[in-house]
Amino acid sequence: MIAQQRGAAMRDAPRTDNPTHTNCTPLAALTRSEVARILARVDLEAIPLRAAQDALSSALACTWRRKAELFEFARPRPGDFNGNATAAELAERDRLLAAQAKACRNKATLLELGILDEFEDLS
Repeated sequence: MIAQQRGAAMRDAPRTDNPTHTNCTPLAALTRSEVARILARVDLEAIPLRAAQDALSSALACTWRRKAELFEFARPRPGDFNGNATAAELAERDRLLAAQAKACRNKATLLELGILDEFEDLS
């Protein structure tokens, strides 16, 4: 019983290397031009409010940088409990999570440069 309680406490304890929040501008602090640029890409009458909020959030580069941090944080590290996972399975998981983090960083860069806006104008 005590071992189960100790195990639960360890499992529920926060990791010390947890990524902190990045410098993401809250939606309320965006400039009018940024909001106008984002809103031009969203049909607000066709979707509910929450979906509009999600669309605005996903149009921010800092959202994608935060996702990249979370994928990096999820990568296997020495000392992690890995259960029955083999070294090959851990290596594959590490490779996939690193690729996902890179994709998120790439999308953030494209958003910062405004390149994705140009592609949406073509459709």
